Amino acid sequence: MPLLNTDEPIPDHLADTGRVQTVSDISAWRRVVGFVSLLGAAALTAATALLLLTPADVPTPTPNTDAATVISPTATTFIPPTTDPGASGAETMIDGGVIPTLSPEQAAIFLNAPLQSLTTDLGLEVVRNDYNPFTIAPERPRSEVVQYTVESGDTIYAIADRFGLKPESVAWANSRDIIGGLRPGRAINIPPVDGAFITVNNERSIASIAQEFRVDPYVIIDSEFNDFGTLTSITPETLLPSGTQVMIPGGEAEQISWNPVVERSGGDASNGNAGGTISFAPGDPGSCGAVPNPGGGGGWLKPIGSYSWTRGFSSFHTGVDLAAAEGTPVYASNGGTVIFRGWSTWGYGYLIVLAHGPFTSLYGHLSAINVGCGQYVSAGQFIGAVGNTGNSSGPHLHFELRYNDAPFDPTSTMPF
Repeated sequence: MPLLNTDEPIPDHLADTGRVQTVSDISAWRRVVGFVSLLGAAALTAATALLLLTPADVPTPTPNTDAATVISPTATTFIPPTTDPGASGAETMIDGGVIPTLSPEQAAIFLNAPLQSLTTDLGLEVVRNDYNPFTIAPERPRSEVVQYTVESGDTIYAIADRFGLKPESVAWANSRDIIGGLRPGRAINIPPVDGAFITVNNERSIASIAQEFRVDPYVIIDSEFNDFGTLTSITPETLLPSGTQVMIPGGEAEQISWNPVVERSGGDASNGNAGGTISFAPGDPGSCGAVPNPGGGGGWLKPIGSYSWTRGFSSFHTGVDLAAAEGTPVYASNGGTVIFRGWSTWGYGYLIVLAHGPFTSLYGHLSAINVGCGQYVSAGQFIGAVGNTGNSSGPHLHFELRYNDAPFDPTSTMPF
């Protein structure tokens, strides 16, 4: 075991560390620097706030009457009015980068203004859109026949007007007994458009239906209102089974005679107010108003000489149709007073109505009228001429007789 060399010097561990220096106290200096920084930040904040709160020196723009600035309430871009190069107002606002804004007072005026626009103090026109907040569904045409329940006081004319139809279209879509009167609570068909509506009772062709209602067969075939179910390759010769419902747009059935209002006043009530006054369809263009009703004459005569019988009396056709050439003379069937002469809005075209005490006689679709209001005419006197006016499909005379304003069959008083 080697012996230690005790002669080697012992190393000094502190020899290479150098002299130990005393550390200075810096906490006070840091506090001074922080305080100065806070003062600088506060000064900067105050200067910034002062700059923001100081109003910009913006000159009032020269009002421009040629093109006003339009600012939408939701717009974020300012569009200056078109001005001459020398106009400093708009240029200053653009060069200075200043976008004009509405004051709270101006905003309140704008929001409460009933008008579509107003002009601000800056000479700007602010336009507001007046939108209706409610959605209104537009009227759409019906695509099918609907049921309507008759209410007390309803008339075919009122119902037709409510649905935008002709009264004939309502009648041609239902059993004809509704023409004589509507019973409250009854359900009736209302077609989607003017025309006729039927339910096929026995198997029949589309062509035969079209011929009956005077339309082209393809008006029925191509109609959006008809659904022929499983039938395919439909042609005019196609047979429709019993029970098929068919809408015939623009179709016309038989002529319908309506009952205009008749007003009687005074006189002998037991004799149709003879000696009083009578008014037929007051308000109509041809109405004579209240006319004296002196009573009738002798026996009844035919109103026309030569004619062809085309249609008789029924509950929905309250007279007889006598076909004749246009211009054929028409004569008074009895002595009486003219209470209507002129155009009728009830489908008669040019019409003459005579009062004979409790009776009245009607002469419709005329081409000429040879009498005046209130005139008394004798039986057999020439009063007008056959025509084709009003709801008429050819030259003929529509002749009616009424007793106390209720139509009755003229063939019961004279042979035709």
